[in-house]
Amino acid sequence: MSILLPGIDESRVFFEGAVLAPNIYSVGNVRSFAGEEGTDEPDLLMGKDAPTTLAFADNLSDEVAQAAQDSICYAERYATANSNLKESPIDWHAKYAQAMRYCGWTMTSNKYVDHVEKKRNVTMDAIVLDIIKAVAGKNAQAMVGLMGDVYEKIKSDEELVTLFDSNSKKGKTTDFRIVPCLESAKGTAITAFLAMDCELKTEEGGAWFWKWNMSELKMKKVATMVELNMRAHDRVRDYLYEALDMDSADFFKGANLGNKP
Repeated sequence: MSILLPGIDESRVFFEGAVLAPNIYSVGNVRSFAGEEGTDEPDLLMGKDAPTTLAFADNLSDEVAQAAQDSICYAERYATANSNLKESPIDWHAKYAQAMRYCGWTMTSNKYVDHVEKKRNVTMDAIVLDIIKAVAGKNAQAMVGLMGDVYEKIKSDEELVTLFDSNSKKGKTTDFRIVPCLESAKGTAITAFLAMDCELKTEEGGAWFWKWNMSELKMKKVATMVELNMRAHDRVRDYLYEALDMDSADFFKGANLGNKP
């Protein structure tokens, strides 16, 4: 990607002036992916109070996983503090993309568009897989494989299903973000970022594994590939940690996919 990332001076101004949604989690149990030899770190992270899910492929380094965790935590809190997803979804997603850019991630698009589903009856997890296939290009097989592991883990853990549904579904609306992360064959950290906002005709059912009749569901989405520029991220790491109070681990509930050797 040739998208220009901000320089250090511009980044400093942004981070020093940025407002984040309040941290509601304890910072007393801070965990880092990096520097803990012999520990089995989680490769599935789900927001404790935000409908966002990260998944890490087994070829992803601890450093990159930490960068993804910190950046998503920051973007969620920045967009929430500076916009309203329900009232101004286009602006909210633009704020999210802006925060990711300052954290060192290049997004090919943050267009907020209608999702047209040709199938009459379909589950939300199937919709997510189809969209990821469409945007991931040559990385589609690896992305879909990783998401398959994510689904199997969530289906087998009632606590994770309940957490996702409670965060995602509010009455007749559902919104969530999915971020599967892996390294390309060239060693570049990439994700297929997917955000879905849905309006339902009924309050019945869950968010993911519930089969919907498409006549009862309207969907909007942001679907794009994202790459991490690790040098750009390293330049702002101190600003990011200061803003987060080093608490991004407390923003998520961690689990293990069980696919690592």
